[in-house]
Amino acid sequence: MRWAAAVSALLAFAVWLVPQPAAALKKTPYPEIKVRTATPFKPDPALDAMRKKLADMVRARDTKALFALVSPEFTWTADGEPAEQFDPSRDALHNFKVAFGFRPYGKNEDGNSADAFWILLDDAVSDPTLTPQADNPEIACGPAAAEVADEFTRERATEAIAGEDEGVEWVYTLREISLTQKPTGGGTVAKVSNVALPVISRYPPAKPGENLSTSFYEVLLPSGQTGWIDADGVDPLGIDRICYGKDKSGAWKIVGYEQNS
Repeated sequence: MRWAAAVSALLAFAVWLVPQPAAALKKTPYPEIKVRTATPFKPDPALDAMRKKLADMVRARDTKALFALVSPEFTWTADGEPAEQFDPSRDALHNFKVAFGFRPYGKNEDGNSADAFWILLDDAVSDPTLTPQADNPEIACGPAAAEVADEFTRERATEAIAGEDEGVEWVYTLREISLTQKPTGGGTVAKVSNVALPVISRYPPAKPGENLSTSFYEVLLPSGQTGWIDADGVDPLGIDRICYGKDKSGAWKIVGYEQNS
Protein backbone atom coordinates (compact mmCIF):
# COMPACT_ATOMS: atom_id res chain seq x y z
CA MET A 1 0.00 0.00 0.00
CA ARG A 2 1.47 3.36 -1.02
CA TRP A 3 0.05 5.02 2.09
CA ALA A 4 1.90 2.60 4.36
CA ALA A 5 5.12 3.27 2.47
CA ALA A 6 4.63 7.01 2.85
CA VAL A 7 4.12 6.72 6.59
CA SER A 8 7.19 4.50 6.91
CA ALA A 9 9.29 7.04 5.05
CA LEU A 10 8.22 9.81 7.41
CA LEU A 11 8.63 8.05 10.75
CA ALA A 12 12.05 9.54 11.30
CA PHE A 13 10.52 13.02 11.17
CA ALA A 14 7.06 12.52 12.66
CA VAL A 15 8.07 11.27 16.09
CA TRP A 16 4.49 11.17 17.35
CA LEU A 17 3.79 8.33 14.90
CA VAL A 18 6.41 5.96 16.32
CA PRO A 19 4.78 2.95 18.03
CA GLN A 20 5.90 1.30 21.24
CA PRO A 21 9.24 -0.51 20.83
CA ALA A 22 8.54 -4.08 19.80
CA ALA A 23 10.94 -5.42 22.42
CA ALA A 24 8.53 -4.24 25.11
CA LEU A 25 5.73 -6.57 23.95
CA LYS A 26 5.15 -9.80 25.82
CA LYS A 27 5.15 -12.99 23.76
CA THR A 28 2.07 -14.34 25.46
CA PRO A 29 -1.37 -15.59 24.30
CA TYR A 30 -4.03 -12.93 23.79
CA PRO A 31 -7.64 -12.76 22.48
CA GLU A 32 -7.86 -12.99 18.68
CA ILE A 33 -8.62 -9.65 17.00
CA LYS A 34 -11.07 -10.14 14.14
CA VAL A 35 -11.28 -7.47 11.44
CA ARG A 36 -13.81 -6.74 8.71
CA THR A 37 -14.09 -4.57 5.64
CA ALA A 38 -15.03 -0.99 6.49
CA THR A 39 -18.34 0.43 5.26
CA PRO A 40 -17.54 2.62 2.23
CA PHE A 41 -18.56 6.28 1.99
CA LYS A 42 -20.29 7.13 -1.27
CA PRO A 43 -19.03 10.57 -2.32
CA ASP A 44 -21.19 12.97 -4.28
CA PRO A 45 -19.88 14.58 -7.51
CA ALA A 46 -18.86 17.71 -5.60
CA LEU A 47 -16.61 15.76 -3.23
CA ASP A 48 -15.08 13.83 -6.13
CA ALA A 49 -14.35 17.12 -7.91
CA MET A 50 -12.91 18.69 -4.77
CA ARG A 51 -10.57 15.74 -4.14
CA LYS A 52 -9.41 15.80 -7.76
CA LYS A 53 -8.54 19.49 -7.44
CA LEU A 54 -6.87 18.81 -4.10
CA ALA A 55 -4.72 16.06 -5.64
CA ASP A 56 -3.66 18.46 -8.40
CA MET A 57 -2.79 21.13 -5.84
CA VAL A 58 -0.66 18.72 -3.83
CA ARG A 59 1.21 17.46 -6.88
CA ALA A 60 1.82 21.06 -7.97
CA ARG A 61 2.97 21.95 -4.42
CA ASP A 62 0.45 24.82 -4.52
CA THR A 63 0.34 25.81 -0.86
CA LYS A 64 -1.96 28.81 -1.37
CA ALA A 65 -4.66 26.71 -3.04
CA LEU A 66 -4.19 23.90 -0.52
CA PHE A 67 -4.57 26.19 2.48
CA ALA A 68 -7.76 27.66 0.98
CA LEU A 69 -9.40 24.24 1.28
CA VAL A 70 -8.80 23.97 5.04
CA SER A 71 -12.04 24.39 6.97
CA PRO A 72 -12.22 26.80 9.94
CA GLU A 73 -13.52 23.72 11.80
CA PHE A 74 -10.34 21.70 11.15
CA THR A 75 -9.36 19.39 14.02
CA TRP A 76 -6.30 17.23 14.62
CA THR A 77 -6.59 14.08 16.72
CA ALA A 78 -4.34 11.21 17.75
CA ASP A 79 -6.06 7.94 18.66
CA GLY A 80 -9.33 9.76 19.16
CA GLU A 81 -7.94 12.49 21.44
CA PRO A 82 -6.67 15.99 20.59
CA ALA A 83 -3.12 15.61 19.24
CA GLU A 84 -0.36 16.65 21.61
CA GLN A 85 0.71 19.47 19.29
CA PHE A 86 -2.84 20.61 18.51
CA ASP A 87 -3.33 24.12 19.90
CA PRO A 88 -7.05 24.96 20.41
CA SER A 89 -6.14 28.58 21.04
CA ARG A 90 -4.82 28.92 17.49
CA ASP A 91 -6.80 28.98 14.26
CA ALA A 92 -7.48 25.94 12.10
CA LEU A 93 -4.92 26.84 9.42
CA HIS A 94 -2.13 27.13 11.98
CA ASN A 95 -2.89 23.64 13.28
CA PHE A 96 -3.11 22.22 9.76
CA LYS A 97 0.29 23.68 8.93
CA VAL A 98 1.87 22.22 12.07
CA ALA A 99 0.23 18.82 11.49
CA PHE A 100 1.70 18.52 7.99
CA GLY A 101 5.08 20.16 8.56
CA PHE A 102 4.48 23.52 6.87
CA ARG A 103 5.05 25.33 10.17
CA PRO A 104 7.34 24.22 13.01
CA TYR A 105 5.59 23.49 16.28
CA GLY A 106 5.66 26.48 18.62
CA LYS A 107 6.41 28.95 15.81
CA ASN A 108 4.28 31.69 14.28
CA GLU A 109 5.93 31.65 10.87
CA ASP A 110 5.94 28.96 8.19
CA GLY A 111 9.08 26.98 7.52
CA ASN A 112 10.43 25.66 4.24
CA SER A 113 7.55 24.06 2.34
CA ALA A 114 10.01 21.46 1.08
CA ASP A 115 10.00 20.08 4.63
CA ALA A 116 6.24 19.52 4.51
CA PHE A 117 4.82 16.02 4.37
CA TRP A 118 3.92 16.21 0.68
CA ILE A 119 4.28 12.45 0.20
CA LEU A 120 1.80 11.81 2.99
CA LEU A 121 -0.66 14.32 1.54
CA ASP A 122 -0.25 12.95 -1.98
CA ASP A 123 -1.01 9.39 -0.93
CA ALA A 124 -3.97 10.44 1.20
CA VAL A 125 -5.71 12.50 -1.45
CA SER A 126 -4.89 10.09 -4.29
CA ASP A 127 -6.46 7.03 -2.65
CA PRO A 128 -10.07 6.79 -3.88
CA THR A 129 -11.33 4.85 -0.85
CA LEU A 130 -13.28 6.72 1.83
CA THR A 131 -15.20 5.63 4.91
CA PRO A 132 -17.52 7.59 7.22
CA GLN A 133 -16.02 9.14 10.32
CA ALA A 134 -16.84 7.08 13.41
CA ASP A 135 -18.64 9.93 15.18
CA ASN A 136 -20.21 11.61 12.16
CA PRO A 137 -21.42 9.63 9.11
CA GLU A 138 -21.64 12.85 7.07
CA ILE A 139 -17.86 13.30 7.23
CA ALA A 140 -15.74 11.20 4.86
CA CYS A 141 -12.22 10.08 5.75
CA GLY A 142 -9.55 8.32 3.77
CA PRO A 143 -7.65 6.20 3.07
CA ALA A 144 -9.92 3.40 4.26
CA ALA A 145 -8.75 0.52 6.42
CA ALA A 146 -10.34 -2.55 7.92
CA GLU A 147 -12.37 -2.18 11.10
CA VAL A 148 -11.85 -4.08 14.33
CA ALA A 149 -14.91 -6.22 14.98
CA ASP A 150 -14.75 -5.69 18.76
CA GLU A 151 -12.73 -2.84 20.26
CA PHE A 152 -13.15 -4.27 23.77
CA THR A 153 -11.39 -7.44 22.65
CA ARG A 154 -8.53 -5.40 21.20
CA GLU A 155 -8.22 -3.54 24.51
CA ARG A 156 -7.95 -6.86 26.34
CA ALA A 157 -5.36 -8.10 23.85
CA THR A 158 -3.34 -4.90 24.14
CA GLU A 159 -3.33 -5.13 27.91
CA ALA A 160 -2.16 -8.74 27.73
CA ILE A 161 0.83 -8.05 25.51
CA ALA A 162 1.72 -4.46 26.40
CA GLY A 163 0.30 -3.76 29.84
CA GLU A 164 -0.95 -0.22 30.33
CA ASP A 165 1.05 1.14 27.37
CA GLU A 166 -1.31 1.09 24.38
CA GLY A 167 1.32 1.94 21.75
CA VAL A 168 1.11 -1.36 19.86
CA GLU A 169 1.64 -1.51 16.09
CA TRP A 170 -1.02 -3.71 14.47
CA VAL A 171 -1.12 -5.06 10.92
CA TYR A 172 -4.03 -6.90 9.38
CA THR A 173 -5.05 -9.16 6.51
CA LEU A 174 -8.46 -9.83 4.99
CA ARG A 175 -7.20 -12.81 2.99
CA GLU A 176 -5.44 -15.97 4.11
CA ILE A 177 -1.70 -15.59 4.65
CA SER A 178 0.99 -18.04 5.78
CA LEU A 179 3.44 -17.12 8.52
CA THR A 180 6.90 -18.65 8.28
CA GLN A 181 9.68 -19.45 10.73
CA LYS A 182 12.14 -17.05 9.12
CA PRO A 183 11.73 -13.70 7.35
CA THR A 184 12.84 -15.17 4.03
CA GLY A 185 11.06 -18.50 4.28
CA GLY A 186 11.30 -21.67 6.35
CA GLY A 187 8.47 -23.87 7.56
CA THR A 188 4.92 -22.59 7.91
CA VAL A 189 4.05 -21.59 11.48
CA ALA A 190 0.35 -20.88 10.88
CA LYS A 191 -2.22 -19.63 8.38
CA VAL A 192 -4.52 -16.75 9.33
CA SER A 193 -7.13 -14.50 7.73
CA ASN A 194 -9.41 -11.62 8.77
CA VAL A 195 -7.27 -10.82 11.81
CA ALA A 196 -5.06 -8.07 13.19
CA LEU A 197 -1.64 -9.06 14.56
CA PRO A 198 0.87 -7.06 16.65
CA VAL A 199 4.32 -6.44 15.18
CA ILE A 200 7.21 -7.85 17.22
CA SER A 201 10.14 -6.96 14.95
CA ARG A 202 11.11 -6.07 11.39
CA TYR A 203 13.52 -7.29 8.76
CA PRO A 204 15.95 -5.93 7.83
CA PRO A 205 16.61 -4.48 11.29
CA ALA A 206 17.41 -0.78 11.22
CA LYS A 207 20.43 0.60 13.02
CA PRO A 208 20.16 3.82 15.08
CA GLY A 209 19.67 6.75 12.73
CA GLU A 210 18.66 4.57 9.78
CA ASN A 211 15.22 4.51 8.18
CA LEU A 212 15.20 1.32 6.11
CA SER A 213 12.11 0.08 4.34
CA THR A 214 10.63 -2.99 6.04
CA SER A 215 10.56 -6.13 3.92
CA PHE A 216 9.18 -8.55 6.52
CA TYR A 217 7.27 -8.29 9.79
CA GLU A 218 7.58 -10.66 12.71
CA VAL A 219 4.10 -10.82 14.24
CA LEU A 220 2.63 -12.36 17.36
CA LEU A 221 -0.15 -14.91 16.97
CA PRO A 222 -2.99 -15.21 19.50
CA SER A 223 -1.43 -18.51 20.59
CA GLY A 224 1.71 -16.67 21.73
CA GLN A 225 3.76 -18.05 18.83
CA THR A 226 5.51 -15.74 16.40
CA GLY A 227 5.93 -15.90 12.64
CA TRP A 228 7.13 -13.83 9.70
CA ILE A 229 5.13 -12.32 6.84
CA ASP A 230 6.08 -10.31 3.77
CA ALA A 231 5.31 -6.64 4.47
CA ASP A 232 3.40 -6.44 1.20
CA GLY A 233 1.04 -9.16 2.47
CA VAL A 234 -0.47 -7.04 5.24
CA ASP A 235 -1.62 -3.45 5.83
CA PRO A 236 -1.35 -1.23 8.92
CA LEU A 237 -4.49 -1.25 11.05
CA GLY A 238 -3.77 2.19 12.43
CA ILE A 239 -3.44 4.58 9.49
CA ASP A 240 -3.59 8.34 9.42
CA ARG A 241 -6.57 9.77 7.58
CA ILE A 242 -7.67 13.10 6.15
CA CYS A 243 -11.35 13.92 6.64
CA TYR A 244 -13.71 15.99 4.50
CA GLY A 245 -16.93 17.75 5.42
CA LYS A 246 -19.24 20.45 4.10
CA ASP A 247 -19.02 24.03 5.31
CA LYS A 248 -22.01 26.34 5.76
CA SER A 249 -22.13 27.05 2.04
CA GLY A 250 -22.25 23.33 1.22
CA ALA A 251 -18.70 23.24 -0.17
CA TRP A 252 -16.43 20.35 0.75
CA LYS A 253 -13.39 21.25 2.86
CA ILE A 254 -10.63 19.51 4.82
CA VAL A 255 -12.14 19.26 8.30
CA GLY A 256 -9.82 16.87 10.09
CA TYR A 257 -6.62 14.90 10.37
CA GLU A 258 -6.86 11.62 12.29
CA GLN A 259 -3.65 9.98 13.49
CA ASN A 260 -4.14 6.39 14.53
CA SER A 261 -1.60 4.01 15.99
